[in-house]
Amino acid sequence: MNERPAPETKPRVDSLVDVLPFSDRIPRHDGEMAFDQAWEIRAFAMTVALHEELGFPWEEFQSELIAAIQRWEAAQTDLAGWSYYERWLAALGELAQGKGWLTGAELDSRTQEILDQPPTTDHHHAVREPVAVVPGA
Repeated sequence: MNERPAPETKPRVDSLVDVLPFSDRIPRHDGEMAFDQAWEIRAFAMTVALHEELGFPWEEFQSELIAAIQRWEAAQTDLAGWSYYERWLAALGELAQGKGWLTGAELDSRTQEILDQPPTTDHHHAVREPVAVVPGA
């Protein structure tokens, strides 16, 4: 699982992160992206893997992320419940539905399956290292 990424992985991922909207809001630790929960790493890695495997333009995800952040901000009276990666997941869900990768019903069903599992099922501690996207792993 925690394989060392290839030397070219970090610069490639950093270049994707550099162009994200609201990048000043991305949680960081010592200048690097920080993940406080294992699901945050997974959300990030899934998005990068889908970008690389399916070849959708990164700008499409950026647009969805901007929209997800704006929808959340418009619905809030205070920012106490802010979570960058919750917005990230909302954007990924919208992109997946818009691309026809799955329907809203399928997304809801799969989400419920995961939520029905005990909280520690297949979960690992967050790792504050660059994420490796390893095809076929």
